[in-house]
Amino acid sequence: MRVSSKPERRHETIFYAKNQEDVPRKLRNVLEPLLFDESIELLRSLASLKQRLCLPNECKMIAIIFAADKEDLTDILSMKYFFCNVQIVLILPSRKKEIVALGHGLRPRFITYKDADFHELLSVIRKMTGESGRRKVENGNKSHLGAYGK
Repeated sequence: MRVSSKPERRHETIFYAKNQEDVPRKLRNVLEPLLFDESIELLRSLASLKQRLCLPNECKMIAIIFAADKEDLTDILSMKYFFCNVQIVLILPSRKKEIVALGHGLRPRFITYKDADFHELLSVIRKMTGESGRRKVENGNKSHLGAYGK
């Protein structure tokens, strides 16, 4: 019998962005540590997103969706049936009323925008995944906010 040293995850997190070039540097800086830690699966096409959402899943699914433009958002919205058991974090291309209204059609848990400061997004993702951002300091019982340092 083989015992895994990794703790069993109770969620799966995916990140969809049609074009990596469209993803703002600030967002990449926030998500890269999670991507390198292999805790987020990166998807770059609607076909791969649809295929991933159709796979059986025994734990909760969190989808971070980066809509590059109105056309991309409309295409994503056409697949909303596949998101019925998925918790969505949505990054919209602009704050225009029409775009925000379309985004709400996906019934996201959290909405932010392409030009936002993404530290709030990181906090939301950590809360949704059960990682509070707090960790114990090795020398004693003190704890501090992991990513924020204070």
